Amino acid sequence: LVVGVIFFFLRNARATLIPSVVVPLSLLATAGVMLPMGFSLDNLSLMALSIAVGFVVDDAVVMLEAIWRRIEHGERPFQAALAGSGEINFTILSISISLVAVFTPLLFMGGVVGRLFREFAVTISVAILVSGFVSLTLTPMLCARVLKPHDPHHKPNFVLRWFEAMFESWL
Repeated sequence: LVVGVIFFFLRNARATLIPSVVVPLSLLATAGVMLPMGFSLDNLSLMALSIAVGFVVDDAVVMLEAIWRRIEHGERPFQAALAGSGEINFTILSISISLVAVFTPLLFMGGVVGRLFREFAVTISVAILVSGFVSLTLTPMLCARVLKPHDPHHKPNFVLRWFEAMFESWL
């Protein structure tokens, strides 16, 4: 569903491919950290992974958008990936660190509630950190390799033309 929504807004299969690779990779890496820690897939860890999907997609789409905007302005994909990632790296890093800081107090809760929320906090914090790392490394590389230079004469697809015609008739 998330990938379908991204495709609807980006209108480009190649650009949609990037978040569709990054999201499962980040979640699998998170599961790879959960396994040695002895976490199970209970309701709290599944809730953490569900919430983490939003953060993972957010990081990937922010990076992709910065690079895509530069490609649309005429830069080659490799140069756009270098410049766009350099432009947005600090933002993704600061967002990831602040999100982990939000969930850190849950690690220090005591009692039964603290035991329950420890798994949640660790799972979502690891997912956020992995997502930040993947968005700073893999996403720009995929953008440089997968995206094509922008063609200003390319006509939008049928669905987009239909929606534009609908909205113009309403206005």
